[in-house]
Amino acid sequence: MASYWMNACFLAAALTLVAGSTAAQEPLKVKPGKVWKHQHSGISVPATLAGNARTSATSFAADDLDVGLQFDTPGSAEAMSVYFYRKTNGAVPVWFAQAQWAIENRDTFGNPAIVLAPEAFIPPGQKVASGLRAIYEPKHGNYRSTGVMLLPIGNWYVKIRTSSQTRSPAELARWMDAALAEIAWPRNIAPAEAASPAVPCAKPLQFQGKSADASGSDLTAEALGVALMSAAAGDDSIKKEPATTPIGQWCRDRQLEGNIAVYRPGGSETSYLLAYGDNGNGIWVGPSPMKVAMDEIASKNGTKASLRYNVTLHTATQDINFLLQDRLPSPERVIEILNANNRASTVGTWGKNRQVQINSGEKLK
Repeated sequence: MASYWMNACFLAAALTLVAGSTAAQEPLKVKPGKVWKHQHSGISVPATLAGNARTSATSFAADDLDVGLQFDTPGSAEAMSVYFYRKTNGAVPVWFAQAQWAIENRDTFGNPAIVLAPEAFIPPGQKVASGLRAIYEPKHGNYRSTGVMLLPIGNWYVKIRTSSQTRSPAELARWMDAALAEIAWPRNIAPAEAASPAVPCAKPLQFQGKSADASGSDLTAEALGVALMSAAAGDDSIKKEPATTPIGQWCRDRQLEGNIAVYRPGGSETSYLLAYGDNGNGIWVGPSPMKVAMDEIASKNGTKASLRYNVTLHTATQDINFLLQDRLPSPERVIEILNANNRASTVGTWGKNRQVQINSGEKLK
């Protein structure tokens, strides 16, 4: 019971923080019978997709940062959804696994059996297998098949969800391919990393006691550095150099209540992503990104820098950096940190007037 309560509080706190930086769900303005173009990625979706007419369009965040287009037949006997959301953290394997959980735990599908196991595919206009897809056969209810595919396009993720009461799993897969072929993709797509499904971690992440808010005379300087690095990392107009060391295989450490899970890049023992939901909002936990700079300063002064850990909530429009921790905090401790809402900084990562607010550790209401 305690675990469920803590995770429910975490989800409520995270959603409240996200809601503070995005618009409430509302209809997306589209012209009836006309192609809709995602203004940031350049992707155009026709008014009729794979034989289904567009029935609704929804904005989940301002400025087309998180939108969904629905293509349903009467009674949703044939349902197809196309989602666009901003890439701010994680990777295709993480958000695909989150989308899988949403399918596998939906009562409508009654513990569906996987027919096409998660596999990588090459999206239109790309050269590597950067997308993932899977097809299921529901065990109960009216649907014969359901599936999902997720692919990266530059600084965006595109997710396609389908369900059918008439198509077999194989027919559903072909229907999804038809939709991909009918969407107009940008001509010049930035190279993407090859994707492979997340796997269970070989061993669970270990935590050395409960973390506490870090202390030290250099905390303000480090908090400012973390905030400025968040601002630079979140600015899509800045060309990012590719990582010198590939992240490697993402693994799934453990599942919390609801669609909340812990993922680790390359089996890391010092960092993880706490993902909730399946539209790209997550909490990154790991060594302070200022560690290298602080180490250099400390070495010149003949001292030893303290290793501190950062907790950052990534949303579509901003990064919220919480108070630095003296050791790697567990997911349960992260829940406490979010509930306390003790921010070190709030960094706008979208729009022309992005702001960096240093909060000096005070609690924000």
